[in-house]
Amino acid sequence: MNNVVIIAMLIMIALFNLDSLRPQKNNVQTRRLLPEDTYVLKIEHDGNSLERVGQQWRQKGQVQHLAITPDVQFSHWQRAELTPATEIPESVLAIQPYITVVWLAGNANGLLYAIYPDPTSTVIKFENNWYTLTNTDLDKLLPWIK
Repeated sequence: MNNVVIIAMLIMIALFNLDSLRPQKNNVQTRRLLPEDTYVLKIEHDGNSLERVGQQWRQKGQVQHLAITPDVQFSHWQRAELTPATEIPESVLAIQPYITVVWLAGNANGLLYAIYPDPTSTVIKFENNWYTLTNTDLDKLLPWIK
């Protein structure tokens, strides 16, 4: 009798975990550029940065006067979305990416974005997935780029 109960329990465990035993497809979905409900401390790129100072934002770097205010720049980071890229143009792979690090409160490691500027669309590699930037423009995210 005990063997029947044990075997029945093992079968039930296997049935309930059947979904986790099958390999999952890599379903990349549209996502925000910055994770929701996170506290961003700093956004860095090539010696330039957008830093949180209390409730305000401050731009630091080599360029003194930018066409966009720090608060507006951060609002573009908040509204930007990443749409999964269906095709990566060959021309993009030849471009040197803009490596950008976003530092979040409570995380020892920053989020690493490789941003590939392209005349047709901006392509971003994040967490080994390719995306296209929507809802904003690259010059709004990184206004110090010439």
